[in-house]
Amino acid sequence: MREDNKNRGKDIHFARSLATKWLGQRIIFFREVASTQDEARRLFPCTPSGLVIWADRQKAGRGRLSRKWFSPRGSGLYFSLILKEPLFRPLPLYGLITAIGVAEALEKEVGVSFQLKWPNDVLLNGRKVGGILLEAQKGGIIVGVGINVGLQRKEMPPEIKEKASSIFQETGLAISRARLLRTILNHLEEAYELLLEMGFEAFLPRWQKRDVAFLARVILRRGDEVVKGLALGPASDGTLLLKTDSGLVHVHSGEILLWEIPGWENQAA
Repeated sequence: MREDNKNRGKDIHFARSLATKWLGQRIIFFREVASTQDEARRLFPCTPSGLVIWADRQKAGRGRLSRKWFSPRGSGLYFSLILKEPLFRPLPLYGLITAIGVAEALEKEVGVSFQLKWPNDVLLNGRKVGGILLEAQKGGIIVGVGINVGLQRKEMPPEIKEKASSIFQETGLAISRARLLRTILNHLEEAYELLLEMGFEAFLPRWQKRDVAFLARVILRRGDEVVKGLALGPASDGTLLLKTDSGLVHVHSGEILLWEIPGWENQAA
């Protein structure tokens, strides 16, 4: 799709107003695109670390597990960013770190607490308002972020209406998406640099204070398998530690379907 030069000019000015050193110092904006992830992948070989692809609407936005991400015009913040070496290992940690940075930025701008659900969900009042998608590339990764900002429940497809929400739906606040993006990029640059310097242990308290399933009994779907256990939070490699009847399990991928009230650590999972 042809890039809109008028909007790109506005975004160059926006990028210069950022407090970041490298993240978002070049931003390419599209009024409409199939997917910001696809555009980032196309540009990945010829662009430095820190490029951000931002769209007002995605025709084929996607999330984890090959799911569609509903991306109507004017209702959400949809962007992808390119990170290149040097990067901390293992790479899945960048999904957790991005979720933390997004949640902290939203808390600063919205003034309410957000929650996290392993591995990539950002929640408000128990409903999903944001998600993170990682895609590995040779020499780096592409990080996709989708946030429901002004989306109203009547606009939502039936398949997401019961579990998803938006900042406006939960708070009644109309938030500037440009301002949100600026704050998020500031938080993410700091987070990525700290991860490279200190590792994931520096983020554990920040994750645990927002983790809706920490020390809770959960039901988790892993492919065709359903696993039950006590969620102990993410390990240093980004896997979910789950205490089951058969012992401690590292869950590399999956989805937490249900969780109970935290504090069951003294009961059998």
